[in-house]
Amino acid sequence: MPAILPLPVNPWYVCLSKPRREAVAVRKLEEQGYEVFLPMLTRWEKARGGWKKQQEVMFPRYCFVRCGRPEQSIAPIRSTPGVTGLVSFGTVPATLDDATLAAIRSLTERQARAMDEEKFPFQAGDSVDIAAGPLKGMSGIVSTVATERVTVMLTLLGREKPVAVPAAHLQLA
Repeated sequence: MPAILPLPVNPWYVCLSKPRREAVAVRKLEEQGYEVFLPMLTRWEKARGGWKKQQEVMFPRYCFVRCGRPEQSIAPIRSTPGVTGLVSFGTVPATLDDATLAAIRSLTERQARAMDEEKFPFQAGDSVDIAAGPLKGMSGIVSTVATERVTVMLTLLGREKPVAVPAAHLQLA
């Protein structure tokens, strides 16, 4: 008979939410007294009139949950609105140790700080692809950045030339 490993004292469980219902699941789990962590990433998104920062879930449909009180059961989790259930291997729920969760939390915090420092999605030295306009399909390196236009070094007719391109026509390579 295989050895049964004891669960950590207060483990983090991997919770599966319904599609695009992570926020509802987190709110309802927190209302029940569970400690919940939903890792989020920030990305640039094209918007009318420019670019804006947008938050997105790092692991779509997944969040991490643990009991907020020692006597709290994990049984009510699966009937929580927005939740499909706990991820499990057979009958044993999947768990994460504190170190793994701390590493994920640290990664999301570092990424958020880096995005806070950026005022624009493109920085000098970035490799970009031109996704629209007459130069569509070409690639280059960002030279300078302005509010509406980005100067990209393109190889045209065998020579490097700076070309001003609308920021909306670019995407990171």
